[in-house]
Amino acid sequence: MTKFSFFLLAASLCLASCTTHKLPAFSNQQWHVDPHSGNAVSTAGTELAFGSEWMITDTTLMQTAEQIAAYPKLSSHLASGIAQFPEIKVDSVLFYNPHRGLLFVAYHQAKPLKPTSEIGLYNDSAVVYSKEYARIFGNMTTYIDDDGWEIGPSESVYSNVRYNPNHKRLVLLQRLPHSNIAVFVICYTNTKKGKWWENYPPGTLWNIDLGDTDNLERISSFLHSSRNLAVENLKLALPE
Repeated sequence: MTKFSFFLLAASLCLASCTTHKLPAFSNQQWHVDPHSGNAVSTAGTELAFGSEWMITDTTLMQTAEQIAAYPKLSSHLASGIAQFPEIKVDSVLFYNPHRGLLFVAYHQAKPLKPTSEIGLYNDSAVVYSKEYARIFGNMTTYIDDDGWEIGPSESVYSNVRYNPNHKRLVLLQRLPHSNIAVFVICYTNTKKGKWWENYPPGTLWNIDLGDTDNLERISSFLHSSRNLAVENLKLALPE
Protein backbone atom coordinates (compact mmCIF):
# COMPACT_ATOMS: atom_id res chain seq x y z
CA MET A 1 0.00 0.00 0.00
CA THR A 2 1.41 3.39 -1.00
CA LYS A 3 1.66 6.25 1.53
CA PHE A 4 -1.03 8.12 -0.40
CA SER A 5 -3.40 5.13 -0.30
CA PHE A 6 -2.73 4.69 3.39
CA PHE A 7 -3.52 8.37 3.96
CA LEU A 8 -6.82 8.06 2.10
CA LEU A 9 -7.76 4.97 4.09
CA ALA A 10 -6.90 6.63 7.39
CA ALA A 11 -8.86 9.74 6.44
CA SER A 12 -11.93 7.75 5.45
CA LEU A 13 -11.83 5.78 8.70
CA CYS A 14 -11.54 9.01 10.64
CA LEU A 15 -14.53 10.50 8.86
CA ALA A 16 -16.57 7.37 9.46
CA SER A 17 -15.76 7.37 13.16
CA CYS A 18 -16.72 11.04 13.44
CA THR A 19 -20.04 10.64 11.67
CA THR A 20 -22.85 12.26 13.59
CA HIS A 21 -26.51 11.58 13.14
CA LYS A 22 -29.05 14.38 12.85
CA LEU A 23 -32.38 14.25 14.59
CA PRO A 24 -35.27 14.41 12.08
CA ALA A 25 -37.58 17.41 12.18
CA PHE A 26 -40.55 17.54 14.53
CA SER A 27 -44.09 17.31 13.20
CA ASN A 28 -46.33 20.37 13.24
CA GLN A 29 -48.71 18.70 15.70
CA GLN A 30 -48.95 19.90 19.29
CA TRP A 31 -49.40 17.38 22.09
CA HIS A 32 -50.80 17.53 25.60
CA VAL A 33 -51.49 14.99 28.33
CA ASP A 34 -55.16 14.20 28.75
CA PRO A 35 -56.01 14.51 32.47
CA HIS A 36 -58.50 11.64 32.34
CA SER A 37 -56.77 8.96 30.26
CA GLY A 38 -53.18 9.99 30.97
CA ASN A 39 -52.43 9.59 27.25
CA ALA A 40 -50.79 12.06 24.89
CA VAL A 41 -53.29 13.69 22.56
CA SER A 42 -52.44 15.84 19.54
CA THR A 43 -54.24 18.82 18.04
CA ALA A 44 -55.18 16.49 15.17
CA GLY A 45 -56.91 14.11 17.59
CA THR A 46 -54.26 11.37 17.54
CA GLU A 47 -54.01 9.63 20.91
CA LEU A 48 -50.97 7.67 22.09
CA ALA A 49 -50.21 5.88 25.34
CA PHE A 50 -46.76 6.53 26.73
CA GLY A 51 -46.49 4.42 29.82
CA SER A 52 -48.54 5.97 32.60
CA GLU A 53 -48.90 2.48 34.07
CA TRP A 54 -45.21 2.51 34.92
CA MET A 55 -45.99 4.81 37.87
CA ILE A 56 -43.68 7.55 36.65
CA THR A 57 -45.15 10.92 37.48
CA ASP A 58 -43.10 13.10 35.12
CA THR A 59 -45.19 13.45 31.96
CA THR A 60 -42.96 15.93 30.14
CA LEU A 61 -43.54 15.86 26.38
CA MET A 62 -40.65 17.44 24.50
CA GLN A 63 -42.01 18.33 21.06
CA THR A 64 -39.92 21.16 19.63
CA ALA A 65 -36.32 21.54 18.48
CA GLU A 66 -35.88 24.35 21.01
CA GLN A 67 -36.78 22.06 23.91
CA ILE A 68 -34.29 19.46 22.72
CA ALA A 69 -31.57 22.07 22.16
CA ALA A 70 -31.78 23.10 25.82
CA TYR A 71 -29.72 19.96 26.54
CA PRO A 72 -26.47 19.94 24.50
CA LYS A 73 -26.17 16.17 23.97
CA LEU A 74 -29.81 15.17 23.79
CA SER A 75 -30.27 15.59 20.03
CA SER A 76 -27.33 13.34 19.16
CA HIS A 77 -28.44 10.86 21.85
CA LEU A 78 -31.87 10.49 20.22
CA ALA A 79 -30.52 10.51 16.66
CA SER A 80 -28.00 7.79 17.52
CA GLY A 81 -30.81 5.71 18.98
CA ILE A 82 -32.79 5.99 15.74
CA ALA A 83 -29.65 5.11 13.78
CA GLN A 84 -29.54 1.68 15.43
CA PHE A 85 -32.28 0.76 12.94
CA PRO A 86 -31.20 1.98 9.48
CA GLU A 87 -34.07 -0.02 7.98
CA ILE A 88 -36.49 2.55 9.42
CA LYS A 89 -36.90 6.00 7.85
CA VAL A 90 -38.25 8.53 10.34
CA ASP A 91 -40.44 11.06 8.57
CA SER A 92 -41.00 13.25 11.62
CA VAL A 93 -40.64 13.21 15.39
CA LEU A 94 -43.90 13.44 17.35
CA PHE A 95 -42.62 13.84 20.91
CA TYR A 96 -40.08 12.57 23.45
CA ASN A 97 -40.68 11.67 27.09
CA PRO A 98 -37.26 11.58 28.81
CA HIS A 99 -38.33 9.86 32.04
CA ARG A 100 -39.36 6.78 30.08
CA GLY A 101 -36.85 7.18 27.25
CA LEU A 102 -39.73 7.09 24.76
CA LEU A 103 -39.38 8.73 21.35
CA PHE A 104 -42.56 8.62 19.23
CA VAL A 105 -42.16 9.08 15.48
CA ALA A 106 -43.97 8.80 12.17
CA TYR A 107 -42.05 6.39 9.93
CA HIS A 108 -41.88 4.20 6.87
CA GLN A 109 -39.63 1.27 6.09
CA ALA A 110 -36.52 1.98 4.05
CA LYS A 111 -36.06 -1.78 3.70
CA PRO A 112 -37.74 -4.81 5.29
CA LEU A 113 -37.03 -5.37 8.97
CA LYS A 114 -38.07 -8.76 10.30
CA PRO A 115 -39.41 -8.44 13.85
CA THR A 116 -37.98 -10.47 16.71
CA SER A 117 -41.35 -10.41 18.46
CA GLU A 118 -44.96 -9.84 17.50
CA ILE A 119 -47.31 -8.45 20.13
CA GLY A 120 -51.06 -8.85 19.72
CA LEU A 121 -54.04 -7.97 21.88
CA TYR A 122 -54.81 -11.58 22.78
CA ASN A 123 -51.97 -13.79 21.58
CA ASP A 124 -48.32 -12.80 21.44
CA SER A 125 -44.82 -14.17 21.91
CA ALA A 126 -44.56 -12.67 25.40
CA VAL A 127 -42.01 -15.20 26.64
CA VAL A 128 -39.66 -14.40 23.78
CA TYR A 129 -40.30 -10.70 24.21
CA SER A 130 -39.30 -10.72 27.86
CA LYS A 131 -36.04 -12.49 27.00
CA GLU A 132 -34.97 -10.48 23.97
CA TYR A 133 -32.03 -9.02 25.83
CA ALA A 134 -30.88 -12.54 26.67
CA ARG A 135 -31.02 -13.31 22.95
CA ILE A 136 -28.32 -10.68 22.38
CA PHE A 137 -25.98 -12.92 24.36
CA GLY A 138 -26.85 -15.85 22.11
CA ASN A 139 -29.32 -17.55 24.43
CA MET A 140 -32.53 -17.13 22.45
CA THR A 141 -33.92 -17.63 18.98
CA THR A 142 -36.95 -15.95 17.46
CA TYR A 143 -40.21 -17.61 16.51
CA ILE A 144 -41.57 -15.33 13.81
CA ASP A 145 -42.83 -17.09 10.69
CA ASP A 146 -40.65 -16.57 7.63
CA ASP A 147 -43.65 -15.84 5.41
CA GLY A 148 -46.13 -12.99 5.66
CA TRP A 149 -44.44 -10.67 8.13
CA GLU A 150 -43.37 -8.20 5.38
CA ILE A 151 -46.97 -7.19 4.77
CA GLY A 152 -47.35 -5.88 8.29
CA PRO A 153 -50.21 -7.01 10.52
CA SER A 154 -53.09 -4.67 11.23
CA GLU A 155 -53.70 -6.12 14.68
CA SER A 156 -50.18 -6.53 16.05
CA VAL A 157 -47.13 -4.53 17.08
CA TYR A 158 -43.77 -5.53 15.63
CA SER A 159 -40.83 -5.36 18.03
CA ASN A 160 -37.05 -5.40 17.61
CA VAL A 161 -34.22 -4.73 20.03
CA ARG A 162 -30.56 -3.93 19.40
CA TYR A 163 -27.67 -3.35 21.75
CA ASN A 164 -24.48 -1.41 21.01
CA PRO A 165 -21.84 -2.74 23.43
CA ASN A 166 -19.33 0.02 22.69
CA HIS A 167 -21.72 2.75 23.84
CA LYS A 168 -23.82 0.58 26.20
CA ARG A 169 -26.91 1.69 24.33
CA LEU A 170 -30.01 -0.51 24.18
CA VAL A 171 -32.78 0.50 21.77
CA LEU A 172 -36.15 -1.19 21.64
CA LEU A 173 -38.25 -0.44 18.57
CA GLN A 174 -42.02 -0.96 18.51
CA ARG A 175 -43.81 -0.48 15.19
CA LEU A 176 -47.51 -0.09 14.54
CA PRO A 177 -47.72 -0.84 10.79
CA HIS A 178 -51.44 -0.04 10.86
CA SER A 179 -50.76 3.65 11.59
CA ASN A 180 -47.07 4.03 10.57
CA ILE A 181 -46.17 5.18 14.07
CA ALA A 182 -43.15 3.79 15.89
CA VAL A 183 -41.77 4.08 19.40
CA PHE A 184 -38.03 4.05 20.09
CA VAL A 185 -37.27 3.12 23.69
CA ILE A 186 -33.71 4.43 24.09
CA CYS A 187 -31.71 3.20 27.10
CA TYR A 188 -28.17 4.39 27.71
CA THR A 189 -25.85 3.67 30.65
CA ASN A 190 -24.78 6.79 32.54
CA THR A 191 -21.00 7.04 32.24
CA LYS A 192 -20.87 9.63 35.06
CA LYS A 193 -18.37 11.60 32.99
CA GLY A 194 -18.75 15.26 32.11
CA LYS A 195 -21.69 17.44 33.08
CA TRP A 196 -24.26 14.74 32.32
CA TRP A 197 -26.82 16.45 34.58
CA GLU A 198 -26.71 19.47 32.25
CA ASN A 199 -26.45 17.58 28.95
CA TYR A 200 -29.54 15.37 29.39
CA PRO A 201 -32.98 15.81 30.98
CA PRO A 202 -33.48 14.05 34.32
CA GLY A 203 -34.24 10.36 33.88
CA THR A 204 -32.72 10.00 30.42
CA LEU A 205 -29.69 7.94 31.46
CA TRP A 206 -29.73 4.60 33.26
CA ASN A 207 -27.80 4.13 36.49
CA ILE A 208 -27.19 0.43 35.80
CA ASP A 209 -24.65 -1.16 33.48
CA LEU A 210 -26.53 -2.40 30.42
CA GLY A 211 -23.55 -4.54 29.45
CA ASP A 212 -23.35 -6.43 32.75
CA THR A 213 -25.03 -9.84 32.61
CA ASP A 214 -25.74 -9.55 36.36
CA ASN A 215 -28.40 -7.00 35.38
CA LEU A 216 -29.99 -9.32 32.82
CA GLU A 217 -33.15 -10.10 34.77
CA ARG A 218 -33.78 -6.44 35.58
CA ILE A 219 -33.40 -5.43 31.95
CA SER A 220 -35.49 -8.35 30.72
CA SER A 221 -38.21 -7.35 33.17
CA PHE A 222 -38.15 -3.83 31.74
CA LEU A 223 -38.47 -5.15 28.20
CA HIS A 224 -41.36 -7.33 29.23
CA SER A 225 -43.11 -4.40 30.91
CA SER A 226 -42.84 -2.52 27.62
CA ARG A 227 -45.34 -5.01 26.21
CA ASN A 228 -48.04 -3.09 28.12
CA LEU A 229 -47.09 0.04 26.20
CA ALA A 230 -47.39 -1.82 22.89
CA VAL A 231 -50.81 -3.25 23.75
CA GLU A 232 -52.18 0.11 24.88
CA ASN A 233 -51.07 1.81 21.68
CA LEU A 234 -52.44 -1.04 19.60
CA LYS A 235 -55.83 -0.58 21.25
CA LEU A 236 -55.76 3.12 20.43
CA ALA A 237 -54.68 2.52 16.82
CA LEU A 238 -57.33 -0.04 15.93
CA PRO A 239 -60.82 1.11 14.89
CA GLU A 240 -63.65 0.67 17.36
